[in-house]
Amino acid sequence: MNCKGKEIDFFGLMSQHNKYIVSDIEAVHQGVSMYNPFCEKKAEHENDIKLIHRVLEGSREDLEKLVFRHQAWIYNIALKMVLDPVDAEDITQEILIKLITKLATYDPGKGAFRTWLYRMVANHVLNMKTSKYEKIFRSMDDHIDAIQKTPDQTISASPENRLLLEELKIKCLTAILLCLDRRHRLVFILGEVFDVADQVGSEILEISRINFRKMLSRSRKKISNFMTQNCGLIDESNPCNCARKLKGYMAQGFVRPDHLSFYKSKAKQIIDIVDTDNNAMDRKWFTQITELFRSHPFYEIPDFKTWYQDIITDNDFRDIIHKDFH
Repeated sequence: MNCKGKEIDFFGLMSQHNKYIVSDIEAVHQGVSMYNPFCEKKAEHENDIKLIHRVLEGSREDLEKLVFRHQAWIYNIALKMVLDPVDAEDITQEILIKLITKLATYDPGKGAFRTWLYRMVANHVLNMKTSKYEKIFRSMDDHIDAIQKTPDQTISASPENRLLLEELKIKCLTAILLCLDRRHRLVFILGEVFDVADQVGSEILEISRINFRKMLSRSRKKISNFMTQNCGLIDESNPCNCARKLKGYMAQGFVRPDHLSFYKSKAKQIIDIVDTDNNAMDRKWFTQITELFRSHPFYEIPDFKTWYQDIITDNDFRDIIHKDFH
């Protein structure tokens, strides 16, 4: 992957002007370059198996390696499912506790660890309680109604507003996903955003490859229809223009100048991490939308290592898993 600086259009979101460079930093998990569990590499599956074997023998170091290999991916899936970083952290922690407590039940003879783990992720996010943003963005019509009720206002081309515009762009695009039902949303996140191959996606969701592709196609069409008719990132004359709506969304609290949750200047982009060879993008009408979603940051969980250390050293937790790690 090309890890050089990426050009991102801030204030001129609807044009090809006013660009500046955001430099990537190398993502590191315990000194290891970013891992992609959805790459079709036999060696990665074998590495998971080796780690699991040592974990079940009581290796705390290898449990940490196993958890750190997957925690960011789980968090990024959760965040795109619920739109709220705090909720996504809670969901990730709940799933990781399931991973640790149920690890001994994994049977390598029945499939890849990746399938076992991300099937657990899928079941969790498909069956969790309704999140606060799911109550707001219940349908595309609800989203359109919110756009229409937010007045157009002029903003200055200040550096602060440029950052707020990027925050709005990322958060608003993610909000569109919540207008899909959960299964189609998850299929879109896996298949389109993270470029998970249909064979892997179908195994995770326990559906046929044909059904996975059909669900992905329906999701793409719904997202595309909404964005081509409403989103200013596709056509600046569309009703939802970031620059014109920013003040209104700030007044509603959807964008907070004192707390940027989605724009991360030093984060890798999703496009730098996904295995882009899985699905050839031959749909020109959709390529621009795909690129927008894959230009989003790939996030790390804030203070994750502190949470992990607290959990793994907790006496009550060790009693639950019946294991002392060394």
